[in-house]
Amino acid sequence: MDNNRGSPSVPINLLQIGLKYTNEPPQGVKAGVKRTYNGVTQDQLDITNMPQWKPMLYTVAILHTVVQERRKFGPLGWNIPYEFNQADLTASIQFLQNHLDDMDLDMV
Repeated sequence: MDNNRGSPSVPINLLQIGLKYTNEPPQGVKAGVKRTYNGVTQDQLDITNMPQWKPMLYTVAILHTVVQERRKFGPLGWNIPYEFNQADLTASIQFLQNHLDDMDLDMV
């Protein structure tokens, strides 16, 4: 379907007068980190008592923010364009949590 033509079941006039919303990433690293941390719940912060958990979670949030911010420069500096989205952030946090849960406490 061509997005510019609409759908046969939705009149084009309705699409033209309707409100349009976009979800753009915030500008700047500080705003991006705030946005990333808004998605982190208190349960996620308290999921483990390992002292490495919160600093590593912060590091993953910074990585997510920097990659999101870097997208606006296009292919400069990147070999393959890849959008590190919310699903990737969630998977990274889960991997980090699993890794810390499997760590031997004597090694810490």
